[in-house]
Amino acid sequence: MNETELQTELLAWFEHGMEAPAEADRFNRLALEVFAHQFARNRPYSAFCRSRGAAPANITCWRDIPAVPTGAFKEADLTTCAPHEIQVTYRTSGTSRGGGKRGRHLLPDTTLYDASLIPNFRAHVLPDRTTIRVLAAGPTARFFPESSLGHMYSAILSRFGATGSGTFWRDDGPRFPCLAAALRKAETDTAPVLLLGTAFGFVLLMDWLEEQGLQFALPPGSRLVDTGGYKGRSREVPRNELYSLYGTRLGIPLTHVVNEYGMTELGSQFYDTILRDTLAGRSVRPRAKSIPPWVRVEIVDPETLEPAPEGQVGLIRIFDLANLHSVVAVQTDDLGRSLGDRFEVLGRAGGAEIRGCSLIAEEWSEQTMASENVRSYME
Repeated sequence: MNETELQTELLAWFEHGMEAPAEADRFNRLALEVFAHQFARNRPYSAFCRSRGAAPANITCWRDIPAVPTGAFKEADLTTCAPHEIQVTYRTSGTSRGGGKRGRHLLPDTTLYDASLIPNFRAHVLPDRTTIRVLAAGPTARFFPESSLGHMYSAILSRFGATGSGTFWRDDGPRFPCLAAALRKAETDTAPVLLLGTAFGFVLLMDWLEEQGLQFALPPGSRLVDTGGYKGRSREVPRNELYSLYGTRLGIPLTHVVNEYGMTELGSQFYDTILRDTLAGRSVRPRAKSIPPWVRVEIVDPETLEPAPEGQVGLIRIFDLANLHSVVAVQTDDLGRSLGDRFEVLGRAGGAEIRGCSLIAEEWSEQTMASENVRSYME
């Protein structure tokens, strides 16, 4: 299939949302088609695969598609697009290596990203509502145009935001007094709200509310989605402590707090199933992440990068069909473990825990980027 045909079939699958059957054969067929497309069009990735003896002719299972480390997105333009086709650039947050080494995800548009985002978010955060008052205490596209999270928040506001929705984070920081006024108005209006933000942003909000002596009893049905880890630049707050503060300071129960796991290098996201399970009356598996039908998640041994046994802690490897225009297989340096058809995220791996990931990163740098013949389309 060509790119247009691939995207059309992927969109048709995404349209059915989280209720679409996982369809093992369909996933394998499409993953191999996407891999073949990327092998032909993504020159740095193709060179990496060749260095490992992998090509469409000898790959018959999605599990054997070579995964690139997330750090590779800092070193090369991993895209199937020609320069004139790139209309969207998302960058990771800055690192100690400088702005020039920020990872980048290059796309022709956000069609696949949005098609994956909307049904997934609806299923896990708004299974009982069509709209809600959305209060964004985090980045949005207007102020952070190169943030995939900013795009996500803006898309949620546009698609699900009811009257009274708004953004309370600007390019120079939070607007907590305005957010507090919006929360108080929600109390008065008895209107449930959805709070969006990063975990660290909510740490700052909890600190500010304590300093101001403020707390709220948000209306029943209110909920909160945080993303990212729980380490701040100034201090570390354990997740359980932060979630307790959501209850005491905002009146949002643990069952209505959903953590989102995603990254700039991916087109799909993963959400806790706790709210969805609670509202459906199902047995709750705390903080288990659901996997969209068009994604596969493997936990691999940190030393060997081979699949780990069920329940064993290892590194998270993701095969995401929404990554049609970049790389379908991404090796993270995050730790997790399988929980049946779901998985748990346990945080970022320490240096001693990612020997295998470090080796694959070295392999990428030495065998791929050293060659003058694998310059990206962007050069």
